[in-house]
Amino acid sequence: MNRLPSLLAGVLLGLATTASATGVETRWIGPDDPLAETARQRGGAVGQELLQTLMGEVKAALKTGGPVHAVDFCNLQALPLTMNVTMRSGTDVLDVKRTSLQLRNPRNAPDPAEEEALQRVVEILETKGELPGYLLQEVVEENGDEEVRFYKPIALRQGCLQCHGDPSTFSAELRETLAENYPDDQATGYEEGDWRGLLRVSLAKP
Repeated sequence: MNRLPSLLAGVLLGLATTASATGVETRWIGPDDPLAETARQRGGAVGQELLQTLMGEVKAALKTGGPVHAVDFCNLQALPLTMNVTMRSGTDVLDVKRTSLQLRNPRNAPDPAEEEALQRVVEILETKGELPGYLLQEVVEENGDEEVRFYKPIALRQGCLQCHGDPSTFSAELRETLAENYPDDQATGYEEGDWRGLLRVSLAKP
């Protein structure tokens, strides 16, 4: 069962900026669009590679040193690992990123087009009660650059709650580590199955 964490109510009030207001043009790509099939397959494959890479490394860090070591690992290695996946995925892959409405690392903050995607997932969750399998979005930047974005919603697994669950269950050392590495952390208080955010793969428009 997917749900919106209760903290999102306040976060959503701050989503006032839209892509069009910043000079970025966007449109949603439906399943019958000529761009859809290639973007779904290519974006899905690259996104799966990133998730498998990150989850494998985080599991190893948890096994080695517990949640504290996993938080330190994510702080130092999550973004470089993401960049490595982007670089080895081919020239058609422009960028790979994770983003959320409840950030842990501020460097993952959503851009205007990502804010639209996050808001769209919120609307789908509120009306249908479940996460979409994926979203496809065409983006035209103010400078004329074009790309097709594949978004994969991320739901939290049980193991993720060791660092993203109820803070009252965290050890004092883990709370101190989070406060040191992420002083503005918003990414706790989740339950298993909660929607965490989006994985985004940007592809060159054919």
